[in-house]
Amino acid sequence: MDETKSKRPNGIQACGGAYHTVGECVIPYVQDPRDRDAVSLVCKRWYEIDAITRKHVTMALCYTATPQRLSKRFPRLESLKLKGKPRAAMFNLIPEDWGGFVTPWVEEIIRSFGRMKVLHFRRMIVKDSDLELLAKSHGKVLEVLRLDKCSGFSTDGLLLLGRFCTNLRSLLLEESSIIEKDGDWLNEFAMNNTVLESLNFYMTDLVKVRSKDLEQIARRCPKLASMKISDCDVSDLIGFFRAAASLEEFCGGSFSEPPGQVGEGVFNEQLERYSNVVFPGKLCRLGLTYLGKTELPIVYPVSSRLKKLDLLYALLDTEGHYQLLQKCPNLEILEVNFNACVCQCHSRYMPYC
Repeated sequence: MDETKSKRPNGIQACGGAYHTVGECVIPYVQDPRDRDAVSLVCKRWYEIDAITRKHVTMALCYTATPQRLSKRFPRLESLKLKGKPRAAMFNLIPEDWGGFVTPWVEEIIRSFGRMKVLHFRRMIVKDSDLELLAKSHGKVLEVLRLDKCSGFSTDGLLLLGRFCTNLRSLLLEESSIIEKDGDWLNEFAMNNTVLESLNFYMTDLVKVRSKDLEQIARRCPKLASMKISDCDVSDLIGFFRAAASLEEFCGGSFSEPPGQVGEGVFNEQLERYSNVVFPGKLCRLGLTYLGKTELPIVYPVSSRLKKLDLLYALLDTEGHYQLLQKCPNLEILEVNFNACVCQCHSRYMPYC
């Protein structure tokens, strides 16, 4: 009798041990943050398992917790997304110095998150000193950096990223307000990086872009699959397109406006200028800034394999949309500025998409 009673606690303990073992094996595979939150509330042990196995955290507002609290709760993070200013900041409804500084977060990342590989800052104020600290202290580990609609930094900070972040696979600067001092930052990436897969400085005011640096990046980074740039004449990118054999996505660029009156002679002159532009064989996502009807023949050779087409900043009339869309039978995603004429165009050529 006594022996039977003594075995019960052991049986219960064994069952509890198996219960926790299952949790330890399963919880790391739970990726949805809501499911993770629910799991962490089951018991103290599962709370602890969640803490040491959580790899990514998204904070919709960077003031919902302190950097120190985050590092204490999830000490082994590898990916972090922080949002600063509210959406209203995009419409200039919030003062520039409202807040959303990344400095305390960068300092805590350097101090406590030795495994951090992916950083995404959105609508936050980033200083050159933040990028310098990140590059010099964490440059060998960092693989993805997204400065999404951020402000406060210059090309000096980008230069340090190119010099020290030699394992960076993806850099996004889209729609960020960047103080441009020179174009040397691109040369640093061209000379020091061989693993870059995605480079995005689309919709920025960076104009001191040297095409030879882009070409060098394409030659040294064989896995480069996505390039989104600011205004740079497409005729200057012939060497880049030849070197970027793995390129699947390209956005940006620009076309010089034809001088004088538009006519057949001007059309032929414009077409001749861009006749040597040949897009890479794997390109399937395209968005050309200021694309006009005159330059459409440049796109036709790749139109049949396009799966995504961005015409938000194209200078096409209704007829231009007609001509292009009917040559894109495999199109899956189309981005345009809708108006009555474009709606009519899409209705007419929907069978082609």
